[in-house]
Amino acid sequence: MQAFAALLDALSYQPARNAKLRLIETYLKETPDPDRGWALAALTSGLDFPAAKPALLRGFGEDKIGAELFHLSYDYVGDLAETLSLIWETDPDAGPPPTLGEVVDTLQTATKMQTPAILKRWLDSLDATGRWALLKLLTGALRVGVSARLAKQAVANIGSQPVDAVEEIWHDLSPPYRPLFDWLLHDAPRPSSNAGGAFLPPMLANPIERTELDAFDPTHFRAEWKWDGIRVQVAASGGVKRLYSRAGEDVSAAFPDIIEAIDFEGVFDGELLVRRDETVAPFNDLQQRLNRKVV
Repeated sequence: MQAFAALLDALSYQPARNAKLRLIETYLKETPDPDRGWALAALTSGLDFPAAKPALLRGFGEDKIGAELFHLSYDYVGDLAETLSLIWETDPDAGPPPTLGEVVDTLQTATKMQTPAILKRWLDSLDATGRWALLKLLTGALRVGVSARLAKQAVANIGSQPVDAVEEIWHDLSPPYRPLFDWLLHDAPRPSSNAGGAFLPPMLANPIERTELDAFDPTHFRAEWKWDGIRVQVAASGGVKRLYSRAGEDVSAAFPDIIEAIDFEGVFDGELLVRRDETVAPFNDLQQRLNRKVV
């Protein structure tokens, strides 16, 4: 857990993209399984701990220093994980801090009644940075400037593979991604990408220099209207139907009506819009659907 905490801490202070990549690559190469796989899952929003909700953590803070003082502190600091990590003190008799794998394995099997005591014991055993990282992991709000795409780029780099090769198989993998690391680091066969509804990385726009633009011949290109929607990919094969964002996030659950309407096998890349009365609705209408947990 301490190594993962050091990674998050370093990432939070590093604004440069390439430097972030190097930090993640070093961690993934030096950290053994399964911890590196769980870290990759955390960086790509692939972990969820239903029993450890922010309300439970706020209760920890209120019990620790009193409700009024905790809320004043929280209001000043502005971040739940940082507030709680600073007001909590390390107990030298609490035992060794947990590994990242221990945290994930324990919370996946712990009941809602068992979770508070487990978390308090871990908070007692960790230093302030470790507590901050643990709490960030639990809430799923890492906020260290790393997108899922950047994390996938880092894992692809350690095996000298293009990121598209990782994204093509990503949705057939699950944490802690042992087959992925075996392929990238130990010359094992590449995990299969033949499962139904697999994501195929689309061609995205890239920035160019003015000198390159001046050298373009307009007759070699086609222009397309920039619709006020989101870039999506519809993939259907082998009886599996999925809808992906441009970054490869499975957003099928937010659009069950689209999934139900798919009656073909193949992959389509395009723009998803909301239309009312033959006109395209504002992007905000689409955003509301994406943000809903129940459709």
